[in-house]
Amino acid sequence: MNFLGKLSFRRVAKVLAVAAVSGSLFFGGDVVNAAAQDGMWAFREAYLAQTSATRTFSQDFNLFSPNFHMDFDSEAQVFQDGSMRMSGNLTWTYTNTQKNYSTNNKIPFFVEQTNNAMTFYVQRNGRWNKMMLPGLPAGIALMWKSTDPAILQGNMDAVKAVELVRDTPDVRIMNVTLDGAKVADILQKNSAASFANLSGTALKEQQEIFSRWLAAFRSTDITFMWTVNKPTWETSSAVFDLTNILRAYSRHVLDESAAGRVVLTDEERELLDAMGYYSELKAYTAAINPNKAYPVNLPDDVKAAQENDGALDDIFHEMTTVVVNK
Repeated sequence: MNFLGKLSFRRVAKVLAVAAVSGSLFFGGDVVNAAAQDGMWAFREAYLAQTSATRTFSQDFNLFSPNFHMDFDSEAQVFQDGSMRMSGNLTWTYTNTQKNYSTNNKIPFFVEQTNNAMTFYVQRNGRWNKMMLPGLPAGIALMWKSTDPAILQGNMDAVKAVELVRDTPDVRIMNVTLDGAKVADILQKNSAASFANLSGTALKEQQEIFSRWLAAFRSTDITFMWTVNKPTWETSSAVFDLTNILRAYSRHVLDESAAGRVVLTDEERELLDAMGYYSELKAYTAAINPNKAYPVNLPDDVKAAQENDGALDDIFHEMTTVVVNK
């Protein structure tokens, strides 16, 4: 079966939405890794001391490839009950090197998450559309917002190493390494309930996408630099490089093709080659003072949006056009 016949434009394009939202969620928590002479014990002490009721943060998430660039720029609020709202713009830049021109699109979006349901709202051609995002985004949200002792312990167990870069009375900067396989196990467990409203083909499709992300996480550790405000033990900033996960995801699909489990067109293969070998995925989070943050409210026309998994089809189409016409 052809890969697009099996996944369709809208399913592959939805991978972009999952990656963008998931990437943003990874960086928004108030988990603190405090590294002293005994880094893991200091981490445990600080992590379990988290008391923030409301967290506000800005998130910049970038996907770079030779011929396209996606920037996911947002502000978000997470509340004491674990609910979350996010608003921002997804900027998509495409360069056709054969015809020597570029296009640039600025796409407004909202994200809303309550309980196990996460919804991505995106505006295209003057109309709001919504996409349900089970799996990875919901699993990451639960990973860092939960106060369940079992989940907290699992999160701490996933910390593989902490390197103290700087430590003063005001600031602590650390390089943190998470065990990718343990993170994948956590995400798999956390995400189970998010599939409850799906069945049949839709369930199978989303579980296939999710399984590929889990395979990518299992294949590489996750490293990031974290800056913490010591007097409050709150995150000031976090810088992640998720390039290895992006490349692992793409190579996993290529491996599936080599094993005969999926059939790729030439366009899809070249796109996955670009994503798996030449692209970069990076993110930067910065804290926002809650007293200076604007509330994230969904307008009525956003709330009334109809579900449309094809809202980003044209972006995926341009991506395949880029690699074919390079």
